[in-house]
Amino acid sequence: MFVSSIKHLKNRPPQRLERYHTIRKMIKIKNILSSIFVASILFGCGEFEPNVDFAEPIKGRTINLSNKVGESFQIVRGNDTIKYSLYFDKSTDYNYLVKSDTDTVFIGTVTKRNELFLLNRPLKNEKFAIHALLFTDSTVTGLETEWLQSSIIKSRLDSGQYVKLIADTVGVNTIQAKKKDGKEIFRFVIEQLEPEKLISYELDYSEKDTLIPKSENQIMTEIVLIKKVYPNPFTDNITIELSEKAPYIFKVFDINGKHIKTSKLNTDNMKMELPNLKSGYYILKILSLNSELLDEIKLVKK
Repeated sequence: MFVSSIKHLKNRPPQRLERYHTIRKMIKIKNILSSIFVASILFGCGEFEPNVDFAEPIKGRTINLSNKVGESFQIVRGNDTIKYSLYFDKSTDYNYLVKSDTDTVFIGTVTKRNELFLLNRPLKNEKFAIHALLFTDSTVTGLETEWLQSSIIKSRLDSGQYVKLIADTVGVNTIQAKKKDGKEIFRFVIEQLEPEKLISYELDYSEKDTLIPKSENQIMTEIVLIKKVYPNPFTDNITIELSEKAPYIFKVFDINGKHIKTSKLNTDNMKMELPNLKSGYYILKILSLNSELLDEIKLVKK
């Protein structure tokens, strides 16, 4: 069967062959995906609709992704350098991810679960296709892999994983996932994908990097905690404005997760001294007294 698949592949047009090899490089072929399964993934779906959908977005903070990772960025894929741009529609909370200025590859909301960004694309059946992105200081994982990620999840379902989360089996399996389930599912999925090199950000700091206020009929009820952090980029200190006054723990980490500083204050407005730091990216995290993560924001040291 695999031999016949390869023979069939040789008859494909050059652009399909190039696409095949590009995607193969993006995936770590582990036990979950046999060679036959990979071939069927790449050529078995015409419209590339997901093999698994979700009853609703996995709960998390709904965000303007461009405030988190920049209004544009570039990656290296094969021999090509590809630019992606991000746009946000405040009236709908929709993020638009545009490839090479002409090809819109995603429209929908984005929620944040810990280190993952979950992209929620509404479907005609009123359900959602969801796939994850993971950004580090030098890589991005999961770009344009919605269908592949759904196939990885389906293979897990076929092997008996997550069966208690199946809410509907009409058409494709529909998953009803809580926060913990969603984090577990997509952390596993991201681990199966190969990171791509991230070569440039074009960050715009004219707007505060904050969460999006939710309307009454939306599923999220989490508080928008960070109102403003300035200056950002900073030199030696930052001022943090919060939406509520309460005892909070403020922690700063470098991009590799090394702890830099901790402050504990009961305030909604504080100045934090951060002298003698090297230029680069840092993360400010705000936690409750029981160490629950409430909010975070990326900082840039000049």
